[in-house]
Amino acid sequence: MRIRMRSGLAALALPVALLACGPADAGRRGDTVGAGGTFTLAPGGTARLEGADLAVTFTKVSQDSRCPQGVQCVWEGDVTVDVEAVTGGKATAHRLNLNRAPTGVTVAGHELRLVAIRPDRVAGRQIPAGDYRADLTLTRR
Repeated sequence: MRIRMRSGLAALALPVALLACGPADAGRRGDTVGAGGTFTLAPGGTARLEGADLAVTFTKVSQDSRCPQGVQCVWEGDVTVDVEAVTGGKATAHRLNLNRAPTGVTVAGHELRLVAIRPDRVAGRQIPAGDYRADLTLTRR
């Protein structure tokens, strides 16, 4: 019985460890993120850059033409996300694409870049707006 419990705990520990290795999820609270790392935002979520007067909010996915899973496409498609950057009390809106320019923008001496979007599209299924997750990076220029 003890062996089964230990192996059961080990089986639970692996997924938790794998989740800890992924991008930091900045969520909706306005968590602080470090420069250079990848962080994840849900629509409406905000991340503040540690040590800088810069906050980034993932507003929405404005366009998603990515090729759905299980479909053979001529072009991979693209996704466009709207973000808002606030620095010095001034907000600026930006559009970032995943597969075509612009994939990034410079704000407050940092490059904000869209590096991934989840979930993948599936043929015949609509992705609810709130289910999207944008992986972004902020690096010092």
